[in-house]
Amino acid sequence: MEEIIFEHNAQLFFFIYLLSAFVGVSITVYFFKMYRLFSSSHILGLMIGIALISFSDFFFSSTVISVSQNDSFNIFRWMQLSITSYGFVFLALVYYFQKSNEKKLSIIIKSIFLSLVPIICVLIFIPLSENIGIPSFQQYNEYFRIINMVSIGYILFRTFNTLELKTRKILFLIPLGFTILFLSQFTRFLFAIDPVTLTITLSGIMKIIALTIILFALTRDSKKTKDMELKDG
Repeated sequence: MEEIIFEHNAQLFFFIYLLSAFVGVSITVYFFKMYRLFSSSHILGLMIGIALISFSDFFFSSTVISVSQNDSFNIFRWMQLSITSYGFVFLALVYYFQKSNEKKLSIIIKSIFLSLVPIICVLIFIPLSENIGIPSFQQYNEYFRIINMVSIGYILFRTFNTLELKTRKILFLIPLGFTILFLSQFTRFLFAIDPVTLTITLSGIMKIIALTIILFALTRDSKKTKDMELKDG
């Protein structure tokens, strides 16, 4: 069923996920600029995590046209699901280690390897012995979505509890963005259970809105900070 939906709406999904990827890249560029100024392990981790998610969107938009080639499309979807979930888990770990006193490189390396744990667990529990070759991604799609929702849920918890929200009101948009991102993954989870064109389209649009809100909050807050510095100067 999913293959039919992808095949009939390949062009629409191409543009939706390409746009999502571009917004994600814009956030990545923002964090890269911030990292050059502050050289923080937290900022570096955020940059890597968003870059992974953006890459997965680019990867999906560029391979969705291969839906007619069943074997290739199945492999591409497995790769895209793994990269997306890896990116979300990595972001959650970045927030987890935010106040750690460990060295910058140590935190990043630890996050890189720990992020593999849930992905490997899903892959291990796939009954490969019952299938010839790689099993259909539809059978395990929802497990990756659950990983994504748990990761985003933890990020939401951390962003809602930051002290900066009390002094920098514009940052309230960041938890809002992650809330919409969570709903996007929940909608995508529903699509994994009952494939309907509306749900996957809505999921992609919500993801674009979520990332755009986060980008706006980050750049707006950065602009206000610069204006305050100029006034103080």
